[in-house]
Amino acid sequence: MRSILRGISVKNKVVCPRHFKCLIVLVVVFTFLSNNTFAIDKSTRLKRKVEDAAKEFASQISEEFVYSFKVDSVVLNSERKEIEVYMNSIFSYIPFRPESVSFYKLELKSKLGRKFRDYSIQINSMGKEISELIPNFYREANMPLDRSRLNPLQDNVTPLVRKQSNGYEISSGLQNKHIALWHSHGWYYENTLDRWEWQRARVFTTVEDMWSMEFVVPYITPMLENAGANVLFPRERDVQTHEVIVDADWKNVDCEYHETGDWQRNPKPGFANKYPFYIEGENPFQMGTSQQIIANAEPTASIEYVPNIPEKGEYAVYISYSMNDNNVSDAHYTVYHSGGKANFLVNQTIGGNTWIYLGTFLFEKGNNPNKSKVVLTNQSNELKKWVSADAVRFGGGIGNIARGKTEELLELKKERDRFGFEMDRARWKKYTSGRPRYQEAARYYLQYTGMPDSLVYSINKNYKADYSNRGKDAALFQKRENGKTDYKDDYMSRGEWVGYLIGAPLGPTKSPDVKGLGIPIDMALAFHTDAGTTPNDSIIGTLAIYNTTRDDTELFQNGQSKWASRDLTDIVQTQVVEDIRKLFEPKWTRRGMWNKQYSEAYRPKVPTMLSEMLSHQNFADMYQGMDPKFKFHISRSYYKGILKFLSTQNGQEYVVQPLPVNHFRIDEHSDGITLSWKPVNDPLESTAVAKQYKVYNRLDDGGFDNGVLVKQPEYKIKNLKPGVIYSFKITAINEGGESFPSEILAYHKSVGNQKPVLIVNGFDRIDAPYGFDDGKYAGFLSWVDEGVAYNRNIASRGDQYDFDRKSPWLDDDASGHGSCYADMESKRLPGNNFDFTYLHGTAIKEAGYGFVSMSDE
Repeated sequence: MRSILRGISVKNKVVCPRHFKCLIVLVVVFTFLSNNTFAIDKSTRLKRKVEDAAKEFASQISEEFVYSFKVDSVVLNSERKEIEVYMNSIFSYIPFRPESVSFYKLELKSKLGRKFRDYSIQINSMGKEISELIPNFYREANMPLDRSRLNPLQDNVTPLVRKQSNGYEISSGLQNKHIALWHSHGWYYENTLDRWEWQRARVFTTVEDMWSMEFVVPYITPMLENAGANVLFPRERDVQTHEVIVDADWKNVDCEYHETGDWQRNPKPGFANKYPFYIEGENPFQMGTSQQIIANAEPTASIEYVPNIPEKGEYAVYISYSMNDNNVSDAHYTVYHSGGKANFLVNQTIGGNTWIYLGTFLFEKGNNPNKSKVVLTNQSNELKKWVSADAVRFGGGIGNIARGKTEELLELKKERDRFGFEMDRARWKKYTSGRPRYQEAARYYLQYTGMPDSLVYSINKNYKADYSNRGKDAALFQKRENGKTDYKDDYMSRGEWVGYLIGAPLGPTKSPDVKGLGIPIDMALAFHTDAGTTPNDSIIGTLAIYNTTRDDTELFQNGQSKWASRDLTDIVQTQVVEDIRKLFEPKWTRRGMWNKQYSEAYRPKVPTMLSEMLSHQNFADMYQGMDPKFKFHISRSYYKGILKFLSTQNGQEYVVQPLPVNHFRIDEHSDGITLSWKPVNDPLESTAVAKQYKVYNRLDDGGFDNGVLVKQPEYKIKNLKPGVIYSFKITAINEGGESFPSEILAYHKSVGNQKPVLIVNGFDRIDAPYGFDDGKYAGFLSWVDEGVAYNRNIASRGDQYDFDRKSPWLDDDASGHGSCYADMESKRLPGNNFDFTYLHGTAIKEAGYGFVSMSDE
């Protein structure tokens, strides 16, 4: 510019005005262009600095996690002094808290330098600013809740089943909640191979299809139910292989069905145990009839269901009825069992035409009307409404869904329709699984429980004889049926089942507006253990999956935000990982929270978590996971996470149910005995404090009664009869629910009043099988020490035979390192039932002595 100006007055000559004006214009234009170019360069440099700082930030944060984070883009607005950093979706895998969000923003700002100290910063992932990804549960007082994620259901929901014999109120637990829960896969029919098989490989003495059940059924479920929840399964929960059905439609000569009062035929169909097996498309809940009667304030009519129990043992009790909006919500059921009776109120306006679980009870062998039966009366507080009655089922039973080549099944069906239960069992047995129903996949249990095939589980209703949808023609079938198989049917059916349980507007994918069963499901949890492997067998850890991206909307049909699923997932995963690190393995890995369209994550129209708790293929994970103590405490973590999520959803304070008591003892006095024990504080949960206790009593080898509530850790009993063995167990209770029971102690007063023998219960061991790892070989040596399960082991497949770490996985039948035998497939191995003082006491009694007992604490 100076040279141009110098050119204007060279040698002091005057420039003419016209030329001078042109030069002025030139100077102005040049100055404008120069300044604007400088502005563009400055903006670009600033943006690049922000981008470089963001990339450095992403690299630094990645070092703390198992994933690599990247910057997708940066938006810099200098006028408003705003910086928006858009991270890739993987950044949303990590948990966000108020303090971590603040830390990340400060870290990024520190890398930007002083020039940006007045700028506001937003960090985004998955289309959300990361502060929006903080679960409601973890938000601080100055941070408003995302109310769109809260439960839109009203608090005055009448639950499906209410147990009347608790004697205490749960006010800060899971009362009135309904939870859909299932455990991975199951024994299924593989269409292309024309055989039944597991959906996962047998490794480390077990298989995921069953090992996941070892967490869900003996631990997670009773914890949820002890907190007041109704838990519903798409797979059979009862490991009892016997099954007894009592129904007006099926005159079983070994059972008794008695009606009193004016029961009428319900116009709607009901259950009928019509055939020994069912083929695809058949629904046993559409094959029979049901009864109904007008409710009355006092019981003036009843139905008694008296089974003929084939073998003494524990049996799950299921009832059924025809659903009607004009049914009562307090139908009175009473279960008579070996320990007494249990009373239930069932909401018959929801949940009809399927099996509804009441509980599991001890029943004596044979036909015992005084100790083994279910009674339904017409008593209700809702007059002029209907009480409905259908079948009652005792026990889980054996699978009865037939699969095979279509033409063969059609021929088999003709023979079955002709002979019914008189049909030769050998003719049809090979087409069913031959396994206990609890081992089967959900797809078959859902058919047996009355779920509509067109909405939930079935993919082929045509049964055309000109081609087969199984065996050698499976490829043709899959092509015609969009590639679906029993395998796909199974994992898709679980989420569709949740939709049918709820009904409109949250119904199955095919028909979201179908009426369904009207059960107000609050959330769903799919429990798996398939988190992957690592070459060096380091811990895989806990992976969690949810979904918000399906159907181009972030809202469920009832208006609730799908991001509630992320809240659930984050809370539960956090609880699980933190508890494992504190109690078992400080280096336990927290893997990501994937927002992906997995079937079990997106199909339920309620907050849902698909949890891969650990890796069953990975020895480092299984070394921890095989320990029953690990199973108890980590199952408790799932319960606690669910409790915290649902409490936040409904705006209530939560209380965690207590841990089991210890230091249990029986002292004998001249006029009776004193039971005493100590509560156990939970170092992980300050709310898990016992407020009162329940003392359960058993006479000889009968069942336990409903218990007696006491406020102090002591209970005195007088007037005990000589010759009877009394057994006791204790639970701790607070506003959040009831603990697991203590060990069982027994007492017998000798006939001759001799001093009692003292039995110290030293067998309180529960443990994993013996595991070893020498670097080259690793696994479980069951023949050295098979461990001790809690109550029983239903997941053992057989001993491990491949210990070589370098053995490759080829397929599920040749699974390499960890492979095990299958000789224990249908067996239940006994574990520690904590009832051995009674066992030893019977021998002492036979020797003529009395005895007391105490724990080894």
